[in-house]
Amino acid sequence: MSTKLKEAQDKVRELSQKALDVAENRNGEYKSFADQKAALDPLEADIKKWTDEVQNLDYIEEKRKSFAASSGGTLDDASADERAEAVAKSFGAQFVESAAYKSLLQKGLKGNWASGDVELKAPLLQGNAGAPGGGYQVTNQPAVQPGIIDQRFRTLTIADLFPSGTTTSPLIRYLVESIVTNGAAAVAEGGLKPESALAFTKVDEVLHKIATFLPISDEMLEDWAQARSYIDARLVLFVKLAEEAQLLNGDGTGANLVGLLNRPGLATPIVRGEAPSAADDNAMDAIYRQITRIRTTQFLEPDAVVIDPLGWEGIALSKNLQGAYYAQGPFVQEGNPSLWGKRVVNTPALAENTALVGAFAQGGQVFRKGGITVEASNSHADYFQKNLTALRAEERLALAIYRPGAFGRVTGLAG
Repeated sequence: MSTKLKEAQDKVRELSQKALDVAENRNGEYKSFADQKAALDPLEADIKKWTDEVQNLDYIEEKRKSFAASSGGTLDDASADERAEAVAKSFGAQFVESAAYKSLLQKGLKGNWASGDVELKAPLLQGNAGAPGGGYQVTNQPAVQPGIIDQRFRTLTIADLFPSGTTTSPLIRYLVESIVTNGAAAVAEGGLKPESALAFTKVDEVLHKIATFLPISDEMLEDWAQARSYIDARLVLFVKLAEEAQLLNGDGTGANLVGLLNRPGLATPIVRGEAPSAADDNAMDAIYRQITRIRTTQFLEPDAVVIDPLGWEGIALSKNLQGAYYAQGPFVQEGNPSLWGKRVVNTPALAENTALVGAFAQGGQVFRKGGITVEASNSHADYFQKNLTALRAEERLALAIYRPGAFGRVTGLAG
């Protein structure tokens, strides 16, 4: 990390603490809102200025690391002369040039002898990164370096259906209308005006961490493309799969977040064949009835149907009395499937033969603190002795459900 970047980060922390002291009026020196605002405004402007500086310097630092890795360089802080010396001299060359070895030669190597301790600097090209320790980072492995993997465009998942938000706080807070009484009515001249009422409930959503790690050999780390494909194909995939399961089914216990299906206030489930579904309803009919329920109770338009693969298979293969497919059939590219004009997302995270209808764009939001962070270290267990490196991926996110009634299940699709 550059000195300028560290200084800018320290400045942001210092100013933020001052702003917090003013906002909380810890010393009791502000007697009015105007006094506090007058003190906060310049601090807020300075924080923004230094935050922009941190972002700019951080961008330059990430580019420096990227170019150093792709050029075969290292990311340590050694001077150019030290790096050149370490690269030029092997362990053997350093030993025979040492004063201890020269002294042995002068005395003659007869009988038992010992050179004494000789400090050797590791040639950087040999990949020795030194002894491990707490928080130790492998700095001579340009294949994997700490950084952020940007979000990619993938097949639709639950998170893709919700609007995405970012946060720098570990807590998301919003207000939900809990009581709405509309007393508006026609009133005679001079008559008593009816009263309306509103009540709100405060809801807090805490950021939750999803993480995992994978061991990888030092030999694999020597090849950038191989290590990167390993991370993309396995490590990040595991985090994304866990994320989808949490967003849908998290039970709120321990470190789990409260998933969508476990939120109170969801629309009443529709069971195919049971009222208000008709006895002869098929799966598509039952799903449409949930669409209607959300429209009439929440006054929102559902925009997607999430369904398990077996449930969607039954719909995609359904035929009319003439044996023709209701859908496009087997000889048309499926592309992005839809049902009743709504996007369809297939996920095994839902129970079999279950669908979830929702107004995702208006009913909730996924907040993230940064992206997926990937770091590497060989300080785990005995990895240093075994030439293994632990690659760790993690993310922090929160699910805010503004309108629980905008989401409803449909069950019993098979049959």
